[in-house]
Amino acid sequence: MRTYDGMTAEERVSARRRRIMEAGLDLFHTQGYPRTSIRAVLRHSRLQDRYFAENFASLDELMAEILKEINQEEFAKCQDVLDTAGTRRDRARGVLDVLAHGVTDDPRKGHVKLIESLAAGPLAAKERRRGMRQMADLVESLLREDWPDPGIDITAMSMAVVGGVNQILLNWADGSFPFSREGVVEQALHLFEAVAEFGGASNRA
Repeated sequence: MRTYDGMTAEERVSARRRRIMEAGLDLFHTQGYPRTSIRAVLRHSRLQDRYFAENFASLDELMAEILKEINQEEFAKCQDVLDTAGTRRDRARGVLDVLAHGVTDDPRKGHVKLIESLAAGPLAAKERRRGMRQMADLVESLLREDWPDPGIDITAMSMAVVGGVNQILLNWADGSFPFSREGVVEQALHLFEAVAEFGGASNRA
């Protein structure tokens, strides 16, 4: 297999893709999706024009791929939390802590996921819905441990929890909520516990 600078052709393509994604993440964070162009991404990544089309068909596709990577990272960490021992409350808190860390550990990713992805096109919107559905499946697995009332749709309630937590995190990320990371986790945990209690309490009424 031929190499150039110690890299195969496939490795060079992968490296260029990585540079474009990092450049997109930087610019979407600093100047926003609506004010970012393909040319600006290429300048930031120091790549020639043809290399964008080598990997992405549009800026929206770039955003969707960045969002997909963020979602996959968070989902894997949340799944690890759910696979550990502990009470349901402890595991729910652990999942919420992962999501809160997603906002603070790399502010680019938190800002792009929660705010800038909303301004992108249909591909990013589809990925955002897919990511929320994945998280709702995790929430549902927690709620199902004690959800005796078949009259209340657990899937709908799980989506409601994810939507509500996402809004809390969004408002925290944009500075509307003056919580610490621990504080925002506690607020989100209250929402989860309220829905969990509702599902159980309705059967006991």
